[in-house]
Amino acid sequence: MSNGNKSTHSPNDVFTVNKFSFSEHTTYGCGGFAEEAYFPTDAAKTAFIYDKLTSDNKKIYIIGNGSNILAADGAIHGAVISTKRLIGIKKTAQDGVFCRSGTTVTALLHFCVTHGLSGLEFLAGIPATVGGLVLMNGGADGKFIGGRVSAVKFYDGKLRTFSNNDCNFDYKYSIMRDINGIITGCCLNLDRSDSETVKDNIDFFLKKRSIQPKGKSCGCVFKNPDGLSAGKLIEDAGLKGLKLGCAQVSAQHANFIINTGDKSSDVYALIAEVKSRVFKRAKIRLEEEVVYIGDFNGADS
Repeated sequence: MSNGNKSTHSPNDVFTVNKFSFSEHTTYGCGGFAEEAYFPTDAAKTAFIYDKLTSDNKKIYIIGNGSNILAADGAIHGAVISTKRLIGIKKTAQDGVFCRSGTTVTALLHFCVTHGLSGLEFLAGIPATVGGLVLMNGGADGKFIGGRVSAVKFYDGKLRTFSNNDCNFDYKYSIMRDINGIITGCCLNLDRSDSETVKDNIDFFLKKRSIQPKGKSCGCVFKNPDGLSAGKLIEDAGLKGLKLGCAQVSAQHANFIINTGDKSSDVYALIAEVKSRVFKRAKIRLEEEVVYIGDFNGADS
């Protein structure tokens, strides 16, 4: 769906910062600086900023909570559109909600408890925004948010609405990953329940996640190959606890790489080393979940 109306917004309508720090806006807690960042509060302002940056030939990086991002050290050329202020949830039907993309999982689940809506409790404890989860079809315990999405609002120069089928959801994938644009919101189909049951379910999943490794990380670094566990493959290669500079493979869960310092280059190098050793031992090439931003190999990502 497209909208031919031009935005009448100005840059003053949108909160802006210069020298955006990735170390302060990612769960890895490392990385350099982008030239500028914009924090729109609605879809129209998001479209305006996206169009402005595109017309200025700026490289655009979309960031929610930064929980699946490793940004390179030093200067990163381009501009950030952050969804952290693109927040809000409303009921669209007795068992449906519309959620802006910057809304956190915590805020969404609180809304579900208040309104007695079930079906997303498995997301409890994931430090992500709804837009990031939809983009990556994120989830836990073999369940993924794509199964609850009925429509996605998306902007890539035109305002579009993607149905669930349009999204082509698959394991840690949606079609939006292949399109330069930004998710502004989504519609979710949930189940009617009671607040106590929803809260109990959330507490159950929070308890399960509480045993995961502590420290600065992106959660699981690698996707699970078909029928296999990436963490088990890494552990079988004898890599638990492996250190490289300020980065370390968790001794608790081998698919977590913990950052103990301030060098993204160390984390990136350790990821590459893990991939190399697993391939050498098992002839399986692990694929990252983590998304790279910036210059790690001599050219901007």
